[in-house]
Order: sequence, then C-alpha cells, then structure tokens
Amino acid sequence: MVEGGKICGMAKILSGVSISKEIRATLRDEVGQLEREFNGYKPGLAIIQVGNRNDSNVYIRMKIKAAEEIGIKSEHYHLPKSVNEFEILNLIKRLNNDVFVHGIIVQMPLDSDNDINSNRVTDAVSPEKDVDGLHTINEGKLAIGDMSGFIPCTPKGVLELIIRSGINLFGATAVVLGRSKILGTPVAELLKWHNATVTVCHSKTKNIEQIVSQADLVVVAIGQPLYVRGSWIKSGAVIIDCGINSVEDKSKQSGQRLVGDVHYEEASKIASYITPVPGGVGPMTVAMLMKNTVLSAQSAIKNITTKREWNLSSFPLKIMRPIPSDIEIARAHICKDIRDLANEIGLHSSEISLYGNTKAKIDLSVLKRLANHSNGKYVLVTGITPTSLGEGKSTTTIGLVQALAIHKKRNAVACVRQPSQGPTFGIKGGAAGGGYSQVFPMEEFNLHLTGDIHAVTAANNLLAAHIDARCFHEFTQTDLALYNRLVPKIKNTRKFSGTQLRRLKKLKIDKSDPDTLTEDEIKNFSRLNIDRNTISWNRVIDVNDRFLRKITIGESPTEKGLIRKTCFDITVASEIMAILALATSLADLKERLSRIIVAQDVNGNDVTVDDLGATGSLTVLLRDSINPTLMQTLEGSPVMVHTGPFANIAHGCSSIVADLIGLKLVGENGFVVTEAGFGSDIGMEKFFNIKCRYSGCLPNAVVLVTTVRALKVHGNGSTVVSKQSGKSEYSTVWFYIIISYYIYYCSNNTTAVVTIAVILKFFSILLIVEFH
Repeated sequence: MVEGGKICGMAKILSGVSISKEIRATLRDEVGQLEREFNGYKPGLAIIQVGNRNDSNVYIRMKIKAAEEIGIKSEHYHLPKSVNEFEILNLIKRLNNDVFVHGIIVQMPLDSDNDINSNRVTDAVSPEKDVDGLHTINEGKLAIGDMSGFIPCTPKGVLELIIRSGINLFGATAVVLGRSKILGTPVAELLKWHNATVTVCHSKTKNIEQIVSQADLVVVAIGQPLYVRGSWIKSGAVIIDCGINSVEDKSKQSGQRLVGDVHYEEASKIASYITPVPGGVGPMTVAMLMKNTVLSAQSAIKNITTKREWNLSSFPLKIMRPIPSDIEIARAHICKDIRDLANEIGLHSSEISLYGNTKAKIDLSVLKRLANHSNGKYVLVTGITPTSLGEGKSTTTIGLVQALAIHKKRNAVACVRQPSQGPTFGIKGGAAGGGYSQVFPMEEFNLHLTGDIHAVTAANNLLAAHIDARCFHEFTQTDLALYNRLVPKIKNTRKFSGTQLRRLKKLKIDKSDPDTLTEDEIKNFSRLNIDRNTISWNRVIDVNDRFLRKITIGESPTEKGLIRKTCFDITVASEIMAILALATSLADLKERLSRIIVAQDVNGNDVTVDDLGATGSLTVLLRDSINPTLMQTLEGSPVMVHTGPFANIAHGCSSIVADLIGLKLVGENGFVVTEAGFGSDIGMEKFFNIKCRYSGCLPNAVVLVTTVRALKVHGNGSTVVSKQSGKSEYSTVWFYIIISYYIYYCSNNTTAVVTIAVILKFFSILLIVEFH
C-alpha cells in the first residue's frame, strides 16, 4: 500500500508498472494452485482480432505475453479485414460453448472492410466470459451497484490505483473528465458505489476548471493532450491520467513523444499522487484483464466441483385401473422438452445434438468438462435366467431410477441398451420397461431412435463388401493393376494413406514414397491372399429373417465364379456393436475397429480391417453413434440409451461412455443404475469380467431381479409361451423378489444403507406387475 502525502513539493508516482507486477505475481500463484489441485486445469483466454492495425497488434502482444507469464492459455484468432459480422458472431458462439475458454475479448476497433455493429459483437460474448466487461448485462449490473459481473479492465485498474494511493473514497469529492462507454462512465459508477461524491464532466460541461479545482480525486479520460493544467488542481489531490496521446517533440529521434491528458510537469507539483504516461493506467488494464480471466476460471471450477442437486421437473403418474397396456400408458402421458431435461441435469447446450424434442445425442466432450467431478454410486440391475417373456430387469431399472430421482430427490440416471428390432417384432416385444416404469417415448425408443443400430448395420455390411471385393480384385487383376487401384495417381502424384503406411510397417517395408517400391514389395503390399474358406465376417440385418441364416453369394456371372456360402446375423450380434459399447472415445473406437480379424490368408496369418484399408470408412459411419442418446422416464427422470449387444454372443451391456457420463453428471451422492442383459450367469458375469475391466468402474450395489414365474420354470414348471396362452399357474398376480447384495470398498458404507432403504420402500409400491 502506498502511503499518502507529498514529498519535497512533488507528487508521488502511482506506478502501474510496479503495481501490475505485484498483481501478476499473485495471479501466477493462483493459477499454479489451480493446476496442482485440479489435474492441470488452466484458465483459457480467447483474443479475437479483425484486420491488422499496428496499435491493436501491440496491445495483443502485451496481453499474450502477460497471459503466458501468469500461466493462462491464450489463443489468438486473427481474422482478415474481409470477414463479415456473421462470421465473427459464429466464432464467438463457438467460443462461448467451449468449456476450456474462460475469457473472450474482441480487440477494438474492428478493422474490417464490411459494416459491423460493434455493440452486437460485444453483446454476443457470454456475460460469464466477458472479461472486458463490455456486455450490456455487465454494464447494467455495474450501473445498479451489483459487482457480481465483470468490471471493465481500465476502470477496474483505475480503482486499484486509487486504493493504492490510500485515499479514503468515503464522502470524497471526485471528478471524472469523460463519459465514454468503456472508461468514463464505468469509472464514475465504480467511484459512486465506493461512496465517493462524483461529478462527470464532458465536452459540453461549463466551468470545468472550477469543478476540477474542488476535487479530492480527478480521473481524466477526455482524449486531449495536456488538457488539465496544474492551476486547475486542488492541493494534495490524487490525479489518475487515463489519456495517451502522441505530440510533436523534435528532441526525440522519432520526432514524437507520448503524453497524457494532464500536464504532468505542472500537476505533479500540486497533487499528492499522480500516474505517469506511459506506465500508469496502461499496465493496470492488462493486469485487470488477466485477473478477470482467472476469476472466470475459478468460478468455472467452483461450479464443477460444488455439490449440485438437480431440480427435476416431474410429471405425476396418472394411474388407471385396470392397468392398460404399456403402449396405452405411454400414449396417455406427455414429456418435457429434452432441452429442459438436459439443462436440469447440468448439460450445456453445446454438449447435446437434438433429434426432435424428445431425444438428443450427448457429445463426449462433456467428459473433459467434468473430468474433475467425483463419480456417483454405480448400481447394476440383473436377474436370474429369464423366461422367453423376460423377467423385468428393464422395468426394475427404470422404476428404481424414478424412485431415486423423482421421489427421493437424489441425482439418478438409468443407462440402458437400445432394443433390437428383432425381439421388438418377436414374442418379447420392446425393452422400454413396462407399466408406469418405462422409457418415454416408448415407440421411438423401440424403433429407429437416433439410427445407431442402422449405422452399425451399414458399417458391418460395408466391411463385408470390402472383403468380397478385395478377393474379387485380387483374383482378376495383376499385381501392378491392383497396386494402381490401391494407390492411384492423382494429378501425377501417388500418396500412401495412413492405413497403408501402417500396412507397410507391418510388412517391414520402410518406405513412404509409393514410386520406390520393388515388384516384390508391390506384390506383398497389394495382395492379402485371403483364404475364402476362413472368412468369418457375416452380413447383418436388424430383423428376425430366418431365411437368411444360410445363403449363397457370388451367383452373378459378373463375379467370375467366386461363389461361397455365408449368412446374415442380427445387427446387435455384430462385433462392431460389441466394440461400440466398449469404446471410450472415437479414437479408441477407430483403434478397436482396425484390429478386427475377418479371415486368415493362405499362410494362416490373420487378416484385419486395417489390412483391408477399411478402418477410416467404418469409423466415419459410426462417428455419431459413439455418442449416447438422452431420453426420459414417464415421470421425467433422465435415461441414457446406448448400444445394444446381446449377452449370449457379446457382453450384453450398454456402453461404457454412457455410464461414465452418467457417473460424472450425478455427482458424488448420485446414482447411475445400469443393467446387464439376459441372466446373471451371462450378462452380469460378462459385465464384471469384460465391461468393468475396460471401464475401471466397479458397482457399489447389485440388484438381482427374481420372479415367481421364473422360479417355477427353473423348478421344472411348464414352458411359458405367451402371456395370453400360458398355463394358469403363470396367469395369477405375482410380485418381484428383489435381492440386493453389496460390494463394499470401505467399512462405513452409508450409501449402501440409503440404497437398501430406497429399494425396500419404493419397489414394494412401483414394481408390482400383473400377468393377465
């Protein structure tokens, strides 16, 4: 703190250079603490510049240098003069949605060839990221004395300098010369809300000299060099000079020097404190910009790490007697807009892609944003070996989440698989749950949803086409002709793709120029020599079409007699579906796809997707399918629907990424309820031995669904064929026996007690099922 008073008739210098250094050092420590405590977390600053003005270039270099010194990650978006307003607004929108950007500044003035509304541009920046403090909302907050928004950097720096001078603003007489939006007006508001008596003067004000002479504090931002003379100043006043002007000075090599709006030599003999030009307010502006950015980052991390309870809006169930069919129940209910549900559970608008108003894809970027969130409690629902009608695992899963989220007000989400159209159009029906515990809208859930199963079908069958086409071309073409097809000349230039370079490496051919391969190398590279009797990759379709269980392909005369027997599987039995459910990112999915073995060559070596060069095309088809789908229950609690591998041929669980997103969203005291397909001897066993090993997540609880009907079948009862034609012993009213057993990781597991209480209390009410 600088002490008040004058020394030898000369004002003390309020050095913005030295004060800003102290502020930057403090900010550097704060950023270092953020990095240590939150796994490398860094504040992010985006600087948007239009055109190439020299003064703007200087200011931006200063800001980038300061950010680097403090540890702030800055990004400079340098747009050409030809840019239009729409392009600028689109960039700002993208940065607003980027969770790793905490501050956005638009360097003014905009040096554009086009007419751009600067007010519209500054107001496009999110108020939470408006570290320049120029958004109308932040200006409005300052005007009414609400300091929760961002204060413009130069006025904030001015206030810091005034505080450092030791002047007591309470009741002090302050004069502000200038009323600009970015300086004069916000400075006046700041001083007013710090209890000074403020007068604002401008070009139309009369008797400025007299007004200034009464002031204990003078802030000058009028834009006229050496405007305020020493004779105007009250003895012992504090002078803050915000001006910077270039005037002629033949003694300087450049012929010019920088001066402020105050006549420094005269004023410094009268004032108690004065800011120099340069070296006064300027460095403080940059320091305050950095401070606002760090504050924004600290606020963002606080929002991430603070315990957050959802405030879900819910729809009371309208119970009808007798209980109608599932589809009648679904059609009698309404659902909330999926955007509202996403907002309620903490998803940003940039993290969802809407598919109408009832479902949305969740982008995996949410996992990066919530990386520092604690995981919630993980609950698995499974069952004993079911009958052909199913035994209610999905109903139990949905009912439990409705009980937790809607009735117990705990953060809870259900993670379930997307049903295949095979069982949907077969005897079992859909997999949306049942009665008043089902995913909504049930018809969309059970049919196409967001097209993930269709994407798997397309990718699977594309790979099958790749295999047969490769066999055909190798059979009908010479080595060189085949090589020319694989590495064609485009504008007289050949270039290996990334996949082809990996194949060369596998063949131990250390070359990257396609024109340098020898005849033997061309042959080895081009020919996979697939043994057609070992092809294990089948085509798929997502319906039960029994006549495709064994087929013959290649019957057309154009296929040169390359006839072989193969078959169609159901889509959810595809290895691609199993891989999709286990992938943790698009890059991980691509790597897993590349390693799929489709056949062996004539020497018994494995032939992979990467050998075929199909990795990229399969990944592109599945790029949206890696994102889980957000839906809701009848009561309005969240459900994540993703992937659908069967448990008799794969692991039978929904995706790892859906569970991981759910665990982050619910927070430390929330619950993710996921299910394993078929019975505990298939789905649950594979959940633990496959899914848990890849995800690294172990459940805190397992709910085992058991029905009297299933127990009777297990005890040599008569076969269950349908709800309508079943034996009388299966047509009476039965109830679910819920067995919960807990896997403890520590001695005092209060969560287990809470969950047991919830299950006992609500399953007795919600999960009664009538078989008519």
